[in-house]
Amino acid sequence: MSAKVLPLVLSVIALAAFAGGANILCIMTVPSPSHHIWNRVVMEELVNRGHNVTVVSQDVDKSRQNLTYILLEQVYSEIYQKAGSEIIEMADETPFQTLFTFQHYFLSTCRGALKSEGLKVIENYPDSFRFDLVLYDFGCGPCLLPLLHKFNYPPLVSLTPFSNPPYSVDVVGGHKQYAYTPHFSLPYGLDMSFRERAFNTFLYLCDSGIRKFSTMPKLDSMVREHFPYKNMPYIEELEQRTVVMLVNTNPTFDALEPLPPNVVPVGGAHIKDPPPLPADLEQFVQAAKKGAVLFSLGSNVRSDMIGEQRQRMFIEAFRQMPDYHFLWKFESNLELQLPPNVIIRPWLPQHSLLKHPKIRAFITHSGGLSTQEASWFGVPLVGMPIFIDQHRNLKRSVIAGVAEGLNFNALSTDKIRQTIRKVLDTPSYRENMRERARYFRDQPELPLQRAVWWIEFVLRHPTVKHLRSPTLQLGVARSNLLDVYAFFAVVVLAVLWLIRSVVKKVLFRCRSSGSKRKRE
Repeated sequence: MSAKVLPLVLSVIALAAFAGGANILCIMTVPSPSHHIWNRVVMEELVNRGHNVTVVSQDVDKSRQNLTYILLEQVYSEIYQKAGSEIIEMADETPFQTLFTFQHYFLSTCRGALKSEGLKVIENYPDSFRFDLVLYDFGCGPCLLPLLHKFNYPPLVSLTPFSNPPYSVDVVGGHKQYAYTPHFSLPYGLDMSFRERAFNTFLYLCDSGIRKFSTMPKLDSMVREHFPYKNMPYIEELEQRTVVMLVNTNPTFDALEPLPPNVVPVGGAHIKDPPPLPADLEQFVQAAKKGAVLFSLGSNVRSDMIGEQRQRMFIEAFRQMPDYHFLWKFESNLELQLPPNVIIRPWLPQHSLLKHPKIRAFITHSGGLSTQEASWFGVPLVGMPIFIDQHRNLKRSVIAGVAEGLNFNALSTDKIRQTIRKVLDTPSYRENMRERARYFRDQPELPLQRAVWWIEFVLRHPTVKHLRSPTLQLGVARSNLLDVYAFFAVVVLAVLWLIRSVVKKVLFRCRSSGSKRKRE
């Protein structure tokens, strides 16, 4: 059977097996295991509800009935081998440098996707093949949205695990409030000083300018060389067809932003009620005199990346706290001697551990998902941010009184021990985090249920338009009232000029009159 026919036959069989559900294409183009973790929960729930899901992604799991993965196998090698990206080096970047790192990441991801043999699989589907909806992680741009054009524009739902990034307004419209919404790369709270607000505004404008005038034109050029589709709109216009956007935010710990009606906060959608701990981990946790501490740097930064010197610092700090047991997610063999109160595993059931009543703290990189999980289960944090939004996440947690921070570039055994002991020995951290958990959990429905409801809303109403913000049609000048402000400025200047002219004439006449009287 030819390569062009096989995908169609398999998909038709899958549709026949579940004729009652919708046929959904998921375009997941953000090369990040954490994004995949969040997106996978949504996609699997759609499958559980009877839909047939086809996923185009560089992060894949084993396909199963009604969930088919198509691997973009060249993406990671393009980013980390050919393009030379190193995650750990981003710890030394300034916020301004981060903007160009993001652009490099976007473009490298697109190059890898377009080179992948996996992309040919979905391209070989006939143009007449019917997808009822496209689900799209917009975090790395619309590189593969020409597939939307190929399949005759099924309704588009955009989503992101990355909080509510600055460029969401480029996709669905609305406004970013620079006065109290810090850029994701800035470790600012909501109450910013004048200097912070000035730099925050500058960074937002630079970010927007780089995306609009550099990144998007380059992406558009790249995809037009690959996709031979006639009459395809500009690449940015494709993602602006978004009907509904799902963002991974919650006001309990995120900036308060006015959102258009079609932007739906579903923060914590990936969190589920976890199973009990395996017997060996349960025994280790229960054996701790005062409790246990979880240590994980997430899915993008591995603990073996931080260097032997830092590893020794943590081990020695843990050794000096024998009443606590430490569970460390360490992805490779650690060739250092561990004290009896420390165990390492390449993977740990994070949700199950955070739910356990004997877990007293969570040493984390302060990633968005880990912060949400700790907040959901009420576990205080010791944050060691490394890049991007992690500094901002920690700052908000410190202000809320649920965390203390470690500087990745200025670690010592004493600093690690003192910071951990401060969180463990001060009841307010745990009390504040439990209060945050109560607010976070008190919702009319679970975030995952809300996300799936809105996806199925779009399936029921694919042409809905009344929820969309008009700002994309109005443009920058009109939606921000720049033309009105300019008019007011002209009026004020005209009035000032008129007043000045009248005063000058009056003064001139007064002087002329005085001079005439003197001559007389």
